[in-house]
Amino acid sequence: MVGVVTMTRIAEVAEVSLSTVSHVLNRTRPVSEATRAAVLQAADELGYEDPRVVLAGTRDVTVGAVVPAAASPYFGELIEGMSAEAVRLDVDLLIMTSGEDPDLERWALESLISRRVDGIVLIPSGRWQERSRPALLRHETPFVLVDRLVNSARYDQVGCENEHASEMLVSHLIKLGHRRIAVIRGLAGLPTTDERERGYRNALERSGIQVDEKLVVDGQSTVRGGRVAMEQLLTRHPTAVFCANNNMTMGALATLRRLHIRIPDDLALVAFDDLEWSDIIEPGITSLAQPFHAIGNQALQILLDRIESPDSPAQTVRLPPSFEHRQSCGCP
Repeated sequence: MVGVVTMTRIAEVAEVSLSTVSHVLNRTRPVSEATRAAVLQAADELGYEDPRVVLAGTRDVTVGAVVPAAASPYFGELIEGMSAEAVRLDVDLLIMTSGEDPDLERWALESLISRRVDGIVLIPSGRWQERSRPALLRHETPFVLVDRLVNSARYDQVGCENEHASEMLVSHLIKLGHRRIAVIRGLAGLPTTDERERGYRNALERSGIQVDEKLVVDGQSTVRGGRVAMEQLLTRHPTAVFCANNNMTMGALATLRRLHIRIPDDLALVAFDDLEWSDIIEPGITSLAQPFHAIGNQALQILLDRIESPDSPAQTVRLPPSFEHRQSCGCP
């Protein structure tokens, strides 16, 4: 009876490490063409039978993406950007959602890794470093972080510039004469939440305005959170509110409409993230519009660069948002 050919035996014949054989046969990390050819030749000579073994240059590239929610207008545009680039480059793209749950996020990542994807685009949850990062590093899967960037030069990352843009938006309210400016901040633990709040605080402090902590409220990055946060703020009498993401903006608007509070006559409102209907409601919402499509497009490009050149320096790319100046801030 012929014995089963193992990866260890292939490593011996090809004169490479066991991990290199695993990377070639499981397609978990690119290696040089010479090394790949040696492993595939050894596998062929030994009669190794595995349908995942595909000759160099004849296989498709498959990329996975884990996003918090596909139905969100924001994440939906990111997916569209990645999809457009995947079609252009003939790359297969698999999408999974985490619902902001770090355990579900890790399960989604491991599911994609088990399907032998060549790389992963990840919009990380607040606890990704303790849940998802170990799985990615253990399998040595190339990945790119999107939207929620960390303070590290170790990872490829693509996102929007948050802090200075938020400071600019709040400074615009200050120039209009507002002093009691509130902020509805996003989900705790997310870099985007911290960066946008820092921009808010910087604007006030640089204008000599002391931050009133009662005007800093949590909106949980949800529509319901925005509704509740606005209800709380109205008892504290701000003259303007900065909503730090689109879901919370929708919730805040719902509260203001229910209570018949007029924008901007009774309360000025500005937001991070533009809404598709910001131009067609009255008044239009002054906002910072993220280049969603371009971020998704850039993320896929950087991931493919990483797959092609695994030892190249990591990249961090921040794209600027555009200032969509409408009437909700109180300007004519």
